[in-house]
Amino acid sequence: MLDTIPVPPPEHETPAPPGGPLARLAGQCVRHRRLLLVGAMIVLVLAAAVVAGARDRWSNGGFTASGTRAAEAERVAARYGANAADLVFYIRADKPVDDAEVAEAGRRLTALVAGRPGVERAQSYWTTGSSLLRSRDGKGALIRVDLAGTERDSAVASRALVPAVRKAATGLRVDATGPAWLNAQATDESEHDLERGELLAAPLAMLILLLAFGSLTAAAIPLAVGAVSVAGALAVLATLTLLTPITVFAINICAGVGFALSVDYALFIVTRYREELSQGVESRQAIARSMATAGRAVLFSAATVTLCLSALFVFPLELLRSLAWASILVVSISALTSLLVLPALLAVLGPRLDRLDPFRRFRRGSGPVGSGSPVWRRIATLATSRAILCGGSAVVLLLVLALPFLHARFTTVDEKILPTRSEPHHTARLLRTDFADPPERVIPVILPRMDAVTDAPAIDAYARRLSALPHVAHVIADTGDYRAGLPVPGPQLSAAQTEESTPEGTTRVVVRPVAPPEPPRPAVAGTVLRVIGTADSQSPDTVALVHRLRTLPAPQPHLVAGKAAELTDTKHTLREALPYGAAIMLVGTLVMLFLFTRSVLVPIKAVVMGLLSMTASLGAIVYVFQDGHLRWLVGDFTTGGSLETTTPLLTLAVAFGISVDYEVFLLARIKEEFVRTGDNTRSIVFGIEHTGRLFTAAALIVAATMVALTMSHVTLLKTVGVGLAVAVVVDATVVRGVLVPALMQLTGRANWWAPSWSLPRRRPREAGAKLPDARTEAHPELVGQATDSTGDGADRPQS
Repeated sequence: MLDTIPVPPPEHETPAPPGGPLARLAGQCVRHRRLLLVGAMIVLVLAAAVVAGARDRWSNGGFTASGTRAAEAERVAARYGANAADLVFYIRADKPVDDAEVAEAGRRLTALVAGRPGVERAQSYWTTGSSLLRSRDGKGALIRVDLAGTERDSAVASRALVPAVRKAATGLRVDATGPAWLNAQATDESEHDLERGELLAAPLAMLILLLAFGSLTAAAIPLAVGAVSVAGALAVLATLTLLTPITVFAINICAGVGFALSVDYALFIVTRYREELSQGVESRQAIARSMATAGRAVLFSAATVTLCLSALFVFPLELLRSLAWASILVVSISALTSLLVLPALLAVLGPRLDRLDPFRRFRRGSGPVGSGSPVWRRIATLATSRAILCGGSAVVLLLVLALPFLHARFTTVDEKILPTRSEPHHTARLLRTDFADPPERVIPVILPRMDAVTDAPAIDAYARRLSALPHVAHVIADTGDYRAGLPVPGPQLSAAQTEESTPEGTTRVVVRPVAPPEPPRPAVAGTVLRVIGTADSQSPDTVALVHRLRTLPAPQPHLVAGKAAELTDTKHTLREALPYGAAIMLVGTLVMLFLFTRSVLVPIKAVVMGLLSMTASLGAIVYVFQDGHLRWLVGDFTTGGSLETTTPLLTLAVAFGISVDYEVFLLARIKEEFVRTGDNTRSIVFGIEHTGRLFTAAALIVAATMVALTMSHVTLLKTVGVGLAVAVVVDATVVRGVLVPALMQLTGRANWWAPSWSLPRRRPREAGAKLPDARTEAHPELVGQATDSTGDGADRPQS
């Protein structure tokens, strides 16, 4: 079984010159460098125009699962005007809303809204008399609006509708909320955040690269590659909006992740190029060698990250699927830019790469990034000499960081993703405090086959049972209002009570007659019972209530709509899809790493360590955004005691991909040294020593880019930024610096075992190679004349 572990070549053997498709591709890029660089500049200009023209084509929703019972119920509820409104106007007056002047203004506003383009239906307290649309104090009322088209169309329509209503509401105060206005405001916030993030991320990345490379010229190359990659990816995404919905949040995540990965890819290749130059290799040959080694790692890394991100397609949420498209595109374009544009840039600069070091006088013997680091060498030596202690301590630390994730609670997106100062957030809070029955607590139960007149006794009995359920405040049906299993006699007088001042200076309660509590029955068959819960729509009590409403026997087949039902079905759908997504991600990573390393054990360990990194990241998200800690560090946000459902999934996929990204580059250096020397411990220390400073710089660049996301005013983007920043920092330090060398030391030379059938057939002499024992390790001259088992002789540095 151990006859397929690679052995080192004889010391006198000269490695083969660089070859392979990537080296040949680099040669073509060098020859056509001017054409490639001009093309890159054209891409930048055209991309800016394409992205600017797509402003109103981005999608704004997709946070709930499609094809569920709740989605079907919501479509049916729309026939009865019982669905969740796309847009809600909260109208406040100085007088009671039943005052003749105010009522006339309210009816006029409702008619204005109903006649606007893109509006399907508009209902208000003044047109329906529903007590659900009237505030406690009697001086406020709601206009609920259903908009036509997709969520994107609704957001666009709300941009024109809200200002028009404000302009027409003379003497009245108008506040707006609802999904359409929330999406419109979130779009504006994300666009501003993107501009602010670019202004922050680029200078930070430039400073880190300058400190790492010691050259303004060398530091500018990864930034240029990153700019071209992000511009190209955003242009393709903007074009893709013509074919499929792409969320507006993809702009920020695409820019952040794409910039970080492309800069990392360029950093790895430029570092290898400088190493080749330092060994006296001519520039063109150094480019070819760099592409045959670091370029190969970039290709495998991008393919692996793409496989990880493709797992998001199994989840039936438009948001996750559009983010998957965005992330895959930006990773692919980042890799292509690194393999095509970067060689052309290096060829143009040539020996001028290391010019202009403004910090030269402050450097004290520290080598450039990619050279041996004494600090990382000491860390790797300690980790390999005390593998059990160091590895165990690292695992314990990662598990402690993951502990908060054990009490994670998930909800769907609502106004809390925006700052408290934003209008949708502020207005939603007013609805909760000013109304006895806020709209979000209404759970429509639809009986599409029943008639409110002929089936009144059955509806009455069913409404009584519903009102007696736990966490139900009352039930409004065509047959009356029900509380605690009993009908409420007479109209809802309490909803119409107002306080007025008397001439004596005291106050008195005045009960004004109101219309029946519910709107007139629609001209369609069926009836709707509105169940008003005692808790918010996303609380565990309300979710449990939805389950009871679905399981309680009804006179006829029934449907349960509302936000709580959507949350229940979305979480259930995600749980069902999660094993398939995890299988795609893990199996794809194992296969790609096996093809890259020709090892069975190393890919398994890489997957396990990637999972540990992810759990630490998810624990940090819960600790900060659900529990509300460290708010001073990441900026203001609303803590709702829960996390938006899609955010951890996106963070998990991207964090795992970045973890594997670093693993690929580390394993490439370790295996190169092991193939050259056959010494397991020496190879591990060499790999950490020569990549530690590189990974530190790469992790800092990713973290700096993610810091730009953490400054976003959209909590979803802020959460992704914090999660990925923690993931890359933990991965580049605890995992790569301590856990990887410790585990690889414990498993020894078996790290590189692979079945004989998996090795290239063109190297038949490898089949006879034997596992080096202590005697051959001490005396390399005893090792047979074997060649590199990877079949990639270009991966070995030239002697």
